[in-house]
Parts: sequence; structure tokens; C-alpha cells
Amino acid sequence: MKFTLVIASILLCQCLVESHPWDPQPRDAGWLKKHEKLLEQTRLHKTDEQLVFVGDSITEGWAGNGHNVWAQHYTPRHAYNYGIGGDRTEHVIYRIQNKEFDGLKPKVTVLMIGTNNIAHNTIEDIAHGVNETVRELLGKMPETKLILLGVLPRNEPLGTKCKQLNTLIKKLDNQKNVFWHDMWLDFESADGKQKTDLFMSDTVHLKEKGYQVWQQSTEALINKLFK
Repeated sequence: MKFTLVIASILLCQCLVESHPWDPQPRDAGWLKKHEKLLEQTRLHKTDEQLVFVGDSITEGWAGNGHNVWAQHYTPRHAYNYGIGGDRTEHVIYRIQNKEFDGLKPKVTVLMIGTNNIAHNTIEDIAHGVNETVRELLGKMPETKLILLGVLPRNEPLGTKCKQLNTLIKKLDNQKNVFWHDMWLDFESADGKQKTDLFMSDTVHLKEKGYQVWQQSTEALINKLFK
């Protein structure tokens, strides 16, 4: 009964409230189950988590195509994945505000978010949403060093918006607790198109080789901040 009332309240909210990329929003029942699993992950491993990855399906994919790379490079660093497929900034903000990161003290947090907002929101609004996501994460984990990754290249007409978003959100870098890292050129060929050998056929999600490139691109910065 309680769960049904929660779902009803969520649906009512979604109908009555105009959603912005910075307004915390939950999703459907399946998403709430994933959220609950991440709450349990936090409860069970709170004192162990040293490296945290936050994002959407591209981040969640570390548990899929990126599994072998993760096991080799991140499991030994006590890394934990907080990616949920389909998430936009507003969904991650909801998760942050609803205890997924409460009590965590990772040395480094890696955030990549915003590509799922590209088709729905203006670049300025998405940048606002990313800014709020960063602010909320640091509010929960004030001691962490946050690596903000730019979104990856996408095919047109969304590719130009992705590049414009990166231009805005890189300004959040302060070299104190927020560190910008742009992987764009690592995933783009000389002719300005996606490196197709790194992406799945949907041109959004990554193959194992794509996760290898991600790890190689960020390794020096993670290593520096992890000390």
C-alpha cells in the first residue's frame, strides 16, 4: 500500500510540475528499485568506498561492457558505480537528495551527466542542471575531489549541442574540489566524427574498447587526486 502511494505521488508530481534539469525528479517503479539497490550499496559499503562513479547508462555500463576494465583498474581502488541508465541531471539530483551518497567519503568522485538532457532542454538549462548536480554532490561529500567529465561526442543533430554544453560546464573547474576533464578528442576521429570502433551500434553506448579509452584518458588525473 505504501509503495503504491509513493508511485501515485510521483505520477501526480510529474503531471503537475514543470520539470527543469535542476529540479529533482524521480522516475518509474523500476528506476526506484535501482535507487533502492544503490541506497543498500551505500549502507553496506559506506566505509569502504574510495572512488565513486556517478552518471547515466554510459556510467552504468562499467558493469557491462566495461566490466573487465573496471575489475582491473577500479576494483582494487574500492570503486563503486552509481550509474542508472536513462538518467538526466534532475534524476541524479533526486538520488543525491534522497540519501544515495549520505555518509560517503570517497577520495575521488567521477561525474558524467547531461547527454540525456540534450534532446529535451536548452544548453543553458542543462549546464544549470550539471552545476546543481555538482553542488549537491559536494554538499553530501565535501571532502571528495570531483572529476567533472564532458559528455561524449554524438551524431548530429545532437553532437553540436553536446560540444556547446561542454564549453559551458568546463567553467565549473576550480582546481580545488572540481576538476574538469574533456574526453571529446579521445572519442572523435580526425574528420570530426565519432570513432565508431569505440561505440555500440546505437552510437551512444560504449564497447569494451571505449571503456579502455575512458580509463586511459582519466588515469593520470584520478591517480593524482587519489593520493
